[in-house]
Amino acid sequence: MAAAALAEVPWIGGVLSQVLVWLGVAAGLTFVIFVHELGHFLVAKACGVKCEKFYVGFDFFEIPIPLTPWKIPRALVKFQWGETEYGIGSLPLGGYVKMLGQDDDPTKAEAEAERTRVVQEVPGQPPQVTLDPRSYPAKSVPQRMAIISAGVVMNLIFAVLLAAAAYHLGVKEIPAVAGYVAPGSPAWQVGLVPGSKILQVGQGGRPYEHLRFEDITTALALNGFDRQIALLVRRPDGQEVWYHVEPSDRLKALTKRPTLGVTSAPSREIRLRKPPADYLDPVTTPPLQDRDRVVQIAGQPVAADWEVAALLAQHPAESLTIVVQRAAEPGQPPHEVSVVVPPRRMRWVGTIMEIGPVVAVRKGSPAEAAGIVVGDRIVAVDDQPVGDPFSLPQRLLPDGQGRTVRLTVMRKDRQGAEQPRTFTLQPQMPLQYHVDFGTGGPLAIESLGIAYTVTSKVHAVAPGSPAETAQLEPGDQVVEVEFVPSGPEARQREAAVLSSDAFRPIVLDNDLKNWAYVLTRMQFSLPDTQVKLTWIRDGQRRSATLPLAESPDWFDESRHLAFYPVIELRQAQSLGEALRLGARESYERVKEVLLVLHRLLTRRVSATNLSGPAGIIAVAGGFASQGVAKLLIFLTMLSANLAVLNFLPIPALDGGHMLFLAAEGLRGKPLDERLQVRLTIAGVICLLGLMVFATAMDVGRFVEILQEWFS
Repeated sequence: MAAAALAEVPWIGGVLSQVLVWLGVAAGLTFVIFVHELGHFLVAKACGVKCEKFYVGFDFFEIPIPLTPWKIPRALVKFQWGETEYGIGSLPLGGYVKMLGQDDDPTKAEAEAERTRVVQEVPGQPPQVTLDPRSYPAKSVPQRMAIISAGVVMNLIFAVLLAAAAYHLGVKEIPAVAGYVAPGSPAWQVGLVPGSKILQVGQGGRPYEHLRFEDITTALALNGFDRQIALLVRRPDGQEVWYHVEPSDRLKALTKRPTLGVTSAPSREIRLRKPPADYLDPVTTPPLQDRDRVVQIAGQPVAADWEVAALLAQHPAESLTIVVQRAAEPGQPPHEVSVVVPPRRMRWVGTIMEIGPVVAVRKGSPAEAAGIVVGDRIVAVDDQPVGDPFSLPQRLLPDGQGRTVRLTVMRKDRQGAEQPRTFTLQPQMPLQYHVDFGTGGPLAIESLGIAYTVTSKVHAVAPGSPAETAQLEPGDQVVEVEFVPSGPEARQREAAVLSSDAFRPIVLDNDLKNWAYVLTRMQFSLPDTQVKLTWIRDGQRRSATLPLAESPDWFDESRHLAFYPVIELRQAQSLGEALRLGARESYERVKEVLLVLHRLLTRRVSATNLSGPAGIIAVAGGFASQGVAKLLIFLTMLSANLAVLNFLPIPALDGGHMLFLAAEGLRGKPLDERLQVRLTIAGVICLLGLMVFATAMDVGRFVEILQEWFS
């Protein structure tokens, strides 16, 4: 009762929950090591080898406790059972089975060899020296190979069993379904549309209905920046199409990996934000509730998750009636509620920026059919000036009556001179929002299939706007933007929603930190937040602080509605299915490790992505916090990693021992003992160096996080 009462206290409950997570991580990691050593132990026993120690963790030395006279003993727990000492070492970096005549410490090799020698006195004959029949060296090469490989085999077996147990419980997965396709991104250019389901990565595999979004990101990271990647995709209309996409390095500075420009799919379930972010939620009549499920928008039934964004993008400027399915009281069926969601004007300061060139044309779009190409610069729409490039996509929506649009562009000829060209296009209904919120990417006219940039140079100033009051003029080049909160409480609230650097000056570079990025930041500001603009005019630097205003003709298509992600529960219905899923998961993880090694050796993946023990434990904690099933999936991956890496032909690892045994089998006699010692020492040095390097990478990542916090 007391424990239950304590758990209800918020912070105590959180601490208890976190303690349970880390206990689960510790137990899981210990189990994977235990299984590996158990394989060696059982086969050694079966071959008649005397096993003197069985340890999880190492008991090599006592560990001093800083600033105290005490030391952590070699073993946290140990006991003798039969001829074997079992224990948990105080150094949690692995485990070992100590067999008679075998020691991984090269400095003890000679002493260990001496222990295995048995001197037999025969009257009238010189003493005969033989090996102890229960020692490891006395066994045949096949027996020793079986002992050495047993740890790896055990890891592979338990990888399958761990994954099978996870799928028996049910694993929550994010399916490989495209949600938002960023304008101008590689996936957008080839014509990938929201709602498309990715079935296969690379033409050498097989289609798989249950491919996960994380499988795509992993395959992309291993593919590298400069190679096309093939995707088999089932479009929303059911057609299966191969796309050949060349990943982009545009976000390399942020993600350190190639990107396709595709996010995972949101569901139809409304996600109301929690304080302090609740100011972002739309005000509706009646109020929305968390987990309301959208079933109809503007009189049109919503049959698929991706249709929500499409219908919102098609009706940006009007009040929408959305019908949601709402859960009722326990035991009662859900009921439908009609909710009116008002339009939401985008915030701005009244600067109409100069439109940049076309940077991408979507395959199969009206723009491609008309002949618009990358590099064209739009100068007129229906023989009128372009106006605000951000509101342009909404001004070009279809009207349902076969509307056509005349675009006039400037295109450079072979001599580099710009010449006007005019095209007539028929817009199509957009399938998603026009703006890539978050990364400052290009803007898209989704209805035409054109993506273009917007510069930080002022083209015009809206009459009566804050920009006009601050006396900005056409030709001004905005170079820096700083958001100014209305007070300490507002600063704290907004920073908690966005990030620790929410109020750090933004130096515009027309790349990741561009005017689109600034406008995105405006939409997540509190109403009283102001913006300090710094611009260059005639070589002089000027600045002014402006309040935020509402755009007269540009609307937030999302209306700041947020949705829960699509998460599927993958649960086996029988033992046979669980084992099949476990075997597939293990196979994929082994293949992934081998692919990573190949990419590292060919330098297509940087070694800076490696993680040491600290990184592994941190990742394990993230998995464990998602439940037992996800922790089991992580342990499957770890077990597969341990199996492959431990079998690499490096002296001091099982693979190195196998290499020595293979040489002995071919030569008919063991390798020179001194050579083995030297190679083993070299292997140990390499492994220690690799561990130090990987740990340094972990520390570097941790320092980056701390710097972001304290900045």
